[in-house]
Amino acid sequence: MSGRGHGIFLAWAAAFAALSAAAGAGHLEGVDSGLLRLAQSRSSASLDDAGSVLSVPGRAEVSVAALIVLAGGLYLRGRGRLGRRLLVALVVTTVVELLLKFVLPQAPVPQDVGRVPDPSLVDFVTPYPYPSGHVLRAVLLLGAVYLLWPNPLVRLGLVVILAGSALARVYLGTHWPSDVLGGALLGAAGLAWAFGGTDRAKTGG
Repeated sequence: MSGRGHGIFLAWAAAFAALSAAAGAGHLEGVDSGLLRLAQSRSSASLDDAGSVLSVPGRAEVSVAALIVLAGGLYLRGRGRLGRRLLVALVVTTVVELLLKFVLPQAPVPQDVGRVPDPSLVDFVTPYPYPSGHVLRAVLLLGAVYLLWPNPLVRLGLVVILAGSALARVYLGTHWPSDVLGGALLGAAGLAWAFGGTDRAKTGG
């Protein structure tokens, strides 16, 4: 990993560690509750549907399959090393996510604020919600496409979808804002590590 790439990775990782410490200590409870109320201050069936659609990129069965396909495409284009690093980043950040969901004592969002069911083929209950796996995987997937596809309109669309996906997790009542931010920071750290060990402009195989 280059010096600049290493520095970016460390910055994202440090931000994630600091947020995790604050969430685990309960320092974000008031902010989380206020932002959740604000996100749900206006609700409707149309917003519920939009939130469900925007959550799709972060679903485990969708994002994992898409990242595997993306890694395969990178391999065929001579950038196999980058593809492998993306998959390693997915595995490592998922392990961190699941570990924290069993040990970091962030209270779950009350069930009575949930807007609609959140079905997924790969879903199981954990004691705590931090960080958001949906947002983690969305950042890894959409962030990788963003970095690989230097088209301004495509990139704008990806940013809008990613922002909507993050907001949807709060609006739907499935995560606190700090859970969402934690997932985004963890995903950004994973992306920085994956791309920091390669030259995006050259062959990565």
